[in-house]
Amino acid sequence: MKNLPRFPRLIAAATVTVALVASLTFQVTSAQAQGAAVGNPPAQVKHFDPNGKEPSTFTLELRKGVTATLPFSDKRDFEEAKQGFIAAPPYMKIMADNGQVAWDMGSYQWLLQQKDFPSIHPSLQRQAVLNMAYGLYEVVPGKIYQVRGFDLANISFIKGETGWIVFDPLTSKETARAALEFINDKLGKRPVVGVVYSHSHVDHWAGVRGVVDEADVVSGKVKVIAPEGFMQAAIQENVFAGNAMSRRTQWQYATLLDRDPHGHVDQAIGKNVANGAVGLIAPNTFISKDIEEVTLDGVKMVF
Repeated sequence: MKNLPRFPRLIAAATVTVALVASLTFQVTSAQAQGAAVGNPPAQVKHFDPNGKEPSTFTLELRKGVTATLPFSDKRDFEEAKQGFIAAPPYMKIMADNGQVAWDMGSYQWLLQQKDFPSIHPSLQRQAVLNMAYGLYEVVPGKIYQVRGFDLANISFIKGETGWIVFDPLTSKETARAALEFINDKLGKRPVVGVVYSHSHVDHWAGVRGVVDEADVVSGKVKVIAPEGFMQAAIQENVFAGNAMSRRTQWQYATLLDRDPHGHVDQAIGKNVANGAVGLIAPNTFISKDIEEVTLDGVKMVF
């Protein structure tokens, strides 16, 4: 019995939770109805202003003190962020295959007004502006490129003898596909001969179906490389803990709020997570040693 899957227990626990929530909802609703019936309507607690409120005097003073302790006059990061820039795409939106908006860099353009927003922590605003990099960048001349600002993570392209080796193909098929199309348009069309998943966070692998076909991976035509244990880690993190992580993201980054100085501003390492089709192709090559060399399409990679 000890080797049986735990799913029945999880289902039972979920059933109990749903029943409990339903019971509590009924109790609260009944109490409100009873209160209204005796002339005591439930108090309406207005704890959230949908239009946002200006920060209090206390918050402004606190923000002023923080600003004074940080080297905002040092602009080196802004200059370095521009290095290697090749081109930006002519569009701000990337549409998902089902018709919704998968990515909208235009919704963050208000950050480029060169205004100081008192409702945003000064360090967050600075980071949010730095994360407005959008387009194709050359990292190592003639060898390594990145498409930035198409998702939370950056997608990297290594130029092999015949094709591209893609490092971390973003969160969605649509944004990864758009990145591949953009680099091919600017630097010449090349096939994808390999993909590397650096780790199990969803923004580093879930767009893989936008850059390669699963049949080519199964046949061995395209090599998909990942750390040993990757599949288990991806399932544990994104299936078992998926709901908890989604809830954490909503609280931590205000992703359900409007994109404005009173709502969602940035996600620190990037703007946001793309809202397109998520997929996974199982790796056909695993890295199991502490230091391991793999040569692919004339490119020697040391893991």
